[in-house]
Formats: sequence, C-alpha cells, structure tokens
Amino acid sequence: MSTALTGAGCHPAAPDPGPTGTRGAGTDSRVPTVALVGRPNVGKSTLFARATGRYAEASNAPGTTIAIDRRRVRVDGCEADLVDLPGTVSLSTPVGEETPFWSLLLEARPDAIIVVADAGDLARHLPLALACRDLGLPVVLAANLADEAEGRGVSLDTGRLAQLLVGPVHRTSGRSGLGVAEALRDAVRLAGRVEAVRAGASSPRSTAPAPVYALPVEAAIRRRALEIGSSRSLGAASAAGRLGDLVGEGALSARGAATLDLAASVESARWEIGRRWADQVVSRSAGSADRLSLADRFGRWSVAPWPGIPLFFGTTLAILLAMMAAGSVLSGLLTTAWQATASPVIRAAVGAVVPDATAGRALLWGLDDGVLSMLAVGIPYILTFYVLLAFLEDSGYLTSVAVLTDRVLGTLGVSGRVSIPILAATGCNVPAIYGTRLLGSRRERVLASFLITMTPCSARIAVVSGALVPFAGVGPALAAFGVIACLTLAGGMLANRMVPGRQSPVVLELAPIRRPVLGHVVRKAWWRFESFVRAAAPLMVAGSIVLGFLYETGLIWRLTPVLDPVTVGWLGLPSVAGLALVFAFLRKELALQLLATFAIVELGQGAASIGSFMSPGQLFVYAVVTAVSFPCVATLATLTAELGRRTALLMSAGTIAIALAAGGLIARLVGVV
Repeated sequence: MSTALTGAGCHPAAPDPGPTGTRGAGTDSRVPTVALVGRPNVGKSTLFARATGRYAEASNAPGTTIAIDRRRVRVDGCEADLVDLPGTVSLSTPVGEETPFWSLLLEARPDAIIVVADAGDLARHLPLALACRDLGLPVVLAANLADEAEGRGVSLDTGRLAQLLVGPVHRTSGRSGLGVAEALRDAVRLAGRVEAVRAGASSPRSTAPAPVYALPVEAAIRRRALEIGSSRSLGAASAAGRLGDLVGEGALSARGAATLDLAASVESARWEIGRRWADQVVSRSAGSADRLSLADRFGRWSVAPWPGIPLFFGTTLAILLAMMAAGSVLSGLLTTAWQATASPVIRAAVGAVVPDATAGRALLWGLDDGVLSMLAVGIPYILTFYVLLAFLEDSGYLTSVAVLTDRVLGTLGVSGRVSIPILAATGCNVPAIYGTRLLGSRRERVLASFLITMTPCSARIAVVSGALVPFAGVGPALAAFGVIACLTLAGGMLANRMVPGRQSPVVLELAPIRRPVLGHVVRKAWWRFESFVRAAAPLMVAGSIVLGFLYETGLIWRLTPVLDPVTVGWLGLPSVAGLALVFAFLRKELALQLLATFAIVELGQGAASIGSFMSPGQLFVYAVVTAVSFPCVATLATLTAELGRRTALLMSAGTIAIALAAGGLIARLVGVV
C-alpha cells in the first residue's frame, strides 16, 4: 500500500474496538465506515478476514455469517471501520424475523460499500451492486473468486465495468489476497470523503447516481422520492414510514428510499441491466462453458440421489471412525501426561491448603478430575471433530448435504440448511445451537434446536460406543444408533405438529466444491474449540465440585429411593444407573465413569467393569436413554440464552420424556423388565 490517502476523513490510528453491533458501541463516530455486502457464498467473510488480518466465523456454505462483525482497519495511515454483514440476494431480502436487509445495512451507517460479487457469474451479482449504488453511497465492486473464474476461462474487463458503475472495480480473491488491499484502499478513500461532508469539513457534492433505468422506472422513482421527501414520516409501523424517518435523519437520500420502497418494480429493471452489462464486460474462452473440472463433477454427484446418498453415509461413517481413532490416541496421550505431571502437583497443593479431607477430595473432583475429563474428551474428540467439520465446510460439501436432506428435514418443519448445525451438533450441541441464528424465523430456530438436543454429541457417541461395543458387540451399538435416529425423527415430527406456524419455502444456493485452505480450516476449528472451552469448562469444573461434595459426604445415596421407581421399576436398571443418569447432566461424557464409580462403592471392587453387574440388554437401555435425554447443563444454559427459559425447560422435559418412554419400551422388548 504505497499510495497515500489524502483529504478529509483520514484519521490517525486508534485501538481496534473489536467486534460490535453498530456504530457508537465503543467506536469513534468520526471514523468512516465501510460495509461489505454480497450474496451468500461469494467469499465475503473470507475477504473480510483477509482485509482485517483477523479470523471471522465463515464457511463455504450460504448464510453462515449470522451477525454484524465490525473491525477497525488502517490503510496508508488512515483508518476506518469495516463491517461484515450477512449475505443477501437483495436489499429487501429478510435476514431473520422478517427484518429486511436494508434495515441491517443502514443500521451500520456506512459511508461507502464494497459489493463482493462472483467474477465468474457476474450477471447474478450486478443487481445487488446497482441496488447499493441507488442508495447514493460510493460503491466499490470486488469481483471476487477471480482466480476460480480464470480457471474456468472467464475474463473480466474491469475498466469498462468501472465506467458503467461509475465506481472502482477490482479483481479480488479473499483466499489468496489478490486485489483485496486495493479494493479496501479505494473504499476507505471514498468513505472518508462522505464522512467529511457529513461532519461539515468538506463541501457536499451530489451523490445521486446517474440514471440507468428506463424512463418509466426513473419517473416512478422521482415521484416516490418527492412523496417521501415531503412527508418525512409515513408511520413508523410501516417500511415506508421507517424509510421516511431515515430520510428525515439524513441517513438516507429520498431517491435511495424510493428505490427501496419500489423494490419489486426496480429489481426487475436491475436484473435486465445486470445481464446487459455482463454481456459487455465478460468474455469466455472457447469451450469454457463445456469444461467441467473434477470439483464441478463431484458437486453434481453430491446432490444427486445416486451417488449422493451413499456418498453422504460414507462420509459420515468416515468422520466418526476418524474422530474415534484420532480421539482415542490423543486421549491416551493427554491423560498419561496429565496424570504424570499436573495431577500430583494439584493433589499435593490441595492437600496442603485444604485441611478438611472431605472438602479437599470434593475440590479435587473439579480441579483434577474435571480438568482431566476436559483433556480426555474435549480436546481429543471435540477438537478433532471441529477440524473435520471445518474441512467439509471449506470444501463446500455441507451445502450439498443440505440439498440432499432438504426433503427429509421438510417433514420436520425445517429446511435442509438445518443439516449444517445438526452435523455440528455431533461434535458439541452448544456451538450448533449458536449456529441456528442463521435461520430465518423463531419457529425454525426452536425446531432446529430441539433436533440438535436430540442429536448425540461426541460425548454421547462415546457413551453408546463404550457401553455396548466391549460388552455387547458392534451390532447392538449400531442398532442403538439406529434407534436414536428413529427417536430423533419421531420427536422432530411431533414437535413440528406442536409448535404453531408453518415452514416457509427456502431456496438454497449451492456452494461450489473447492479445495479447502489448510489455514482456514485450522483457524476455524481452533476458534470454535476456544469458544466451546470458554463456555463449557467453568460449568464442567463447578459441576464436578458439586458432584464430588455430594459423593464424598454420602448425600448422593439418599437419592436412590426416590429414583428407584423409574430406574428399577420402569427401565429395569440397577439403582446406581439412576444416579449416573441424573448426574451425567452436569458432565455427559462421564456417564460411564460415574456408573462404574457408583457401582464400586455400592457393590465392591468386583463391579469395576460395568459388564459385571449389567446385562447387554440393560446396557442397551442405558445407552439409548443417556443419548436421547437432555445433553448437559452447558446446552441448557445456551438454549436459555438463545430462546428463553420457558422454551429451554420445555425442550428439556420433552427429551427426557421421549428418552424414558423409549427406554421403558425397549426394556420390555429385550426382557430386562
């Protein structure tokens, strides 16, 4: 970046405010703002990460940017706020709870807009650039994925397109960094000029774009602009009223408000212009239209019933096997290292500081055993799964899965894109529930979250495998997973009938299959794992201390008479199994360890192996009930924060009821009752 920016709007460096929602939340209001706008899956968030030098949650799947992310950037000594917005097809497209995208965009109060378009499919992306241009703000077009377009024989005349748009155009690639700095430099320069005008430090210049539409459309825009400009407020409850208020505040020009209010008629004109302009600036090499790469062919296979469905099941099986293989090796290494180094030091320190033996042992349940459990399960299995999931996301394959599963998930009241957070739930339910923010309505978020809570996470998968494979065999373990899948589908259909409302049709944009970038995969997996640890670790340690106190004081055994009617009478399990089921709510991955520990205390050292006091049928019942019942306290806390206490408690009760009902029926079918 050698060219210095000049003119008003250039601000000295200041500390990065970090991610915030809107201007004014910890930022300098004088610093110009540049908004990133683009259709889903155009690489917008990858470009954002490249421009800011800091990772943001992004994947090669449409709609995975779920919130505004604002970062402070510095270009040639001048700084601005760069805002990453969710992907959208048009300015009028809802982005959640029926809020139009333009409302989210104008809330960010941009001084300039970088429109990120697909260089290989320009005609579908120019209408959005025209819509942003109509707002009267400077627009920089980033013709992204330029390297992929060139690989398909597509070239772009950026000079001619810049003349048509009356604004800078750059060929960019967020993955390689091509053209990103140049596009950002132009956007910051133009934003600085607009901010200077708003601050009164520079003379205003006309920001009205040159007319490009047919005369009837332009006439309608002018008439509507005069009406909005003269009324200033048309009723805050309507979209037109909100636009009028924004015009009155000076946040939007009357012409820009008119184009938003006349979205339907203006949008068709934009598509016609987009096709015409694309014909002028895009050229293709001979035979490029018929050239299909291996990735293109794989993309077509992945969405067809054949071989897409076998490919999906094969990929799922490969992920599970890889997670278990890598996880078991890492678990053994980390457990051995902890027990040989940290554990003796912690035990000696607690023994020296805490004089009461009972309190000391209870404290060690959290500080030693609790952390060890995190190392033995969290890092090996969950981090491994996040790496595998990030690999699939960056490749674009998850969107193919969403297309394949759309019809099945439609019977459950959700769209195929819910398959993405459901797959994430097999690693951990907590981040998967956060992922439901990308869904358009509360009803779909509720149904998706319910399906997620019934989806076995890595800890529950480990419980099913550990309880059945050693003592009953692989066949019963696979049968248990089949039962769990059927119960999840049945529970989802029941919830779809009980939750009022109806699922709106959703059009899924298919992501291209790409070679994953190792750096993106590693950063994404680590970012998610770090978020999981921050949320789950305190709860796991605190829950372990509480559990240790109840165990060491003997209070825990007073619960068995209360639980026996359900545990023994209905499920046909030993009394200690009821205790393990209840307290596994604190730390689900310890369901088997708790069962073995309680059995040793009550039945003696001969019960060190759970197979010595539970039959294969009882283990089958225990595994299914553990996997289907509500996962853990961290999931409950996340659901409460996302959907409210009442919804979270209803989901808890629902999963527990399904688990107990199914467990009792299975107990009678296998003859343990």
